Amino acid sequence: NTCRIVPAVKKGYETRQTIKYRTIQHYKASDSNMGNFWRYISLGLVFVLNASISDAGHRMTVVNRCPQIVWVGTFGDNEIPAGGGFRLNPGQSNTFDVRYKWLSGRIWGRTGCDSSGRNCDTGDCGATNCRGRTTFDAVTLAEFGLDTNFMDLDFWDISQVDGFNLPMSIRPISGTVKEGNKCRPKQAIQCKFNMAACPQKFRQFSNKNGKLVACKSACTESRQDRFCCPEHKGFNRHNCPQPTDESRIFKNQCPDAYSHAYDDETSLFACQSATPGSSSYEVVFCP
Repeated sequence: NTCRIVPAVKKGYETRQTIKYRTIQHYKASDSNMGNFWRYISLGLVFVLNASISDAGHRMTVVNRCPQIVWVGTFGDNEIPAGGGFRLNPGQSNTFDVRYKWLSGRIWGRTGCDSSGRNCDTGDCGATNCRGRTTFDAVTLAEFGLDTNFMDLDFWDISQVDGFNLPMSIRPISGTVKEGNKCRPKQAIQCKFNMAACPQKFRQFSNKNGKLVACKSACTESRQDRFCCPEHKGFNRHNCPQPTDESRIFKNQCPDAYSHAYDDETSLFACQSATPGSSSYEVVFCP
């Protein structure tokens, strides 16, 4: 089980979401209104933080409806909420605050861990509470960029760019956001991947009992540039050779989730807080 541990303060570190938001200005939507929407994102959506605003009005609720213990991992470029992670027994939930302008926020589930939350089958970060460590393992990711500089909009998604390990849903909490085209509190986006569709070469098995525990993406499995499209090597939305047959496996299973880098058009959702900095979200494992 591989895990790349990256301190949150490491200069130059980029999650795939930070790359996503930095390049989103290139996005071209087919609908003319959405086209205008995305063009204006280039006015300064990413990486502009108001350091003087630190009060947290956002609430994140994470729910475990799986029949197994899930050790949750959390990460963000400018805040590591909830101490970096926590344990959820089946049926349990945890609600925590995140700061105004939480960027590159990540929430994922670690499975098959020991009693201390270490040595996990999937999503391992090398610690009980990840506290600034993230994972490049095959995991289903909830990703957030809150209170961005475009109309103070929140952007959020489910990502399978690294792979899949747990079914997941995300929904904005009714009353905390303004409903709109890409903001539907009564309709959660979700990903329920059928492991039978995972090619043999992408299957990840437990070292403890040999059970199938995750499906790796082609990027995670091979680390080849043509699948990962790393920005620091000159890749962008125009020259990234995606989608591929491999990424389509994930897209066919979960149409609302990211299946490869720059998969923005069908996979990125946006909400505006009902009052500044008040939006709240629910992430459910095994919805």
